[in-house]
Amino acid sequence: MDKFNFHSHSTFCDGKSTLEEMVVSAIEKGLKYYGFSSHACVPFENHFALKKDEIKDYLTQTHYLKEKYKDKIKLFTSMEFDYITDIMEDNRKQAEEFGLDYFISSVHEVKEHNDSKDMWFIDGHDSKIYDDGLRDIFDNDIKRGVTRFYLQEQEMIEKNRPDVIGHFDKINMHNKNRYFNINDAWYEELVRSTIDVMKKYDTICEINTRGVYKHRSDDFFPNKKWIKILLEKNVPITISTDCHKADEVDLLFNQAIDIVKEIGVKEVMYFDNQWKKMQIV
Repeated sequence: MDKFNFHSHSTFCDGKSTLEEMVVSAIEKGLKYYGFSSHACVPFENHFALKKDEIKDYLTQTHYLKEKYKDKIKLFTSMEFDYITDIMEDNRKQAEEFGLDYFISSVHEVKEHNDSKDMWFIDGHDSKIYDDGLRDIFDNDIKRGVTRFYLQEQEMIEKNRPDVIGHFDKINMHNKNRYFNINDAWYEELVRSTIDVMKKYDTICEINTRGVYKHRSDDFFPNKKWIKILLEKNVPITISTDCHKADEVDLLFNQAIDIVKEIGVKEVMYFDNQWKKMQIV
């Protein structure tokens, strides 16, 4: 079946390869469809997202590359928007203003209350940041922190109707069974309720392979247990590598297809000027 990847990063944000290096690698690795999805701007000092004065250049370069390589690969322009309560709540409006082909929304920073200034950063390579944030913001109350994470995701879907929700259970990456077990009843209830919101708004859930190939997780985001529930609820899925370097554009794509196929998934979503279904073969 055709290979694709619609979640990717470059030197415009926290990636290590240029846009063109990513495209050339995607072509070499046989991808037919590829989407640029730099981290969108956030209104605070950071090292991972586009800067406001880079947006025009980012859009210009992606459109240039679309034309340059149009006979070799189908390219699309997107962004991954952080959803942060009371700070970043207009993802869809921004996506439309930028003329993006589609957009991804994700939660990386968790606020306990709308007027909170401090945020719990649940991503990245350093688990100490996760641990410190849980302690300082949520008083080491993991249930309180995780509940806020999932409620923020649900709010994100309801308010913004993103095309794709990124790595929706990534809250578990730095957990490593230290604070909770994914089989805990309270945790499963939160996951199921979030999947119900995805279903209600017809949101595509990505199966993100990055945690496995970066050796930060033993399973994809979401893991096999939640993929089965996505299938039961008939929530559409896509496969992404969330690549940050040129050699990551297709990492574990085939393995992810094999896993979802084994679970019983018959089709995945891909983008070709609109979201379409691709049969798994």
